[in-house]
Amino acid sequence: MDTVDIVRVLGTILCLVGIVLAFRVGRRRFTGLSADEHISLGNASVSQAALWKMLAFAAMVVVPLGAAFLAKYHTFEGVHEVQACARCHVMRPMINDMRDAHSQTLAARHFRNGWIPQNQCYECHSDYGLSGGMAAKAEGYRHLARYTTRTYPEPIAYKGHFPNDNCLKCHLGKTPFEAVKSHSTVRALLASSAMSCLNCHGRPHPSRAARTPGSPEYAELMRPAE
Repeated sequence: MDTVDIVRVLGTILCLVGIVLAFRVGRRRFTGLSADEHISLGNASVSQAALWKMLAFAAMVVVPLGAAFLAKYHTFEGVHEVQACARCHVMRPMINDMRDAHSQTLAARHFRNGWIPQNQCYECHSDYGLSGGMAAKAEGYRHLARYTTRTYPEPIAYKGHFPNDNCLKCHLGKTPFEAVKSHSTVRALLASSAMSCLNCHGRPHPSRAARTPGSPEYAELMRPAE
């Protein structure tokens, strides 16, 4: 069981606890206790009124805040997984293409050859370092918000410019990369992203035309992701 699974379990438990507390608070009844009776808690004694206030505070403040925290954590950690992207139907073309043994896109070739062992989407779309990871998670959260509120176009379009640093963080300095003479010739252009890696290495994902509803490739690209 990984961290995300643990967070899911904790979140479920917390939600159940919240439901039980809310039910008890809603009923406002503690069987067998009068208003002035006290309840023994170890060496302390708590009145029914005080216990009622503590339970009400837990039900209305503590549990909702805990559930919100776990939900946020799950969202930010969940963006590492390919399956998290696959849950949004507009991302299915990218996932299905990546797993297509016959596709020649960059994503498919990386996946097929095992160049990125896991979390393939996140590894390619996150910049290097802590700030890069936080930016990628924030972007994933924005995507989730857009998808949930249905405020997105189809086919979706990539916003911004894909920096070469996302490629170079893995390839720069490696023997296969350094063995290509043209990489040395254009190294400065690659480092500044004045020249894109995609200029020579092809399309990373299916084209927008292929992902447009009604295209010949659309139905196959939109099949439920495995």
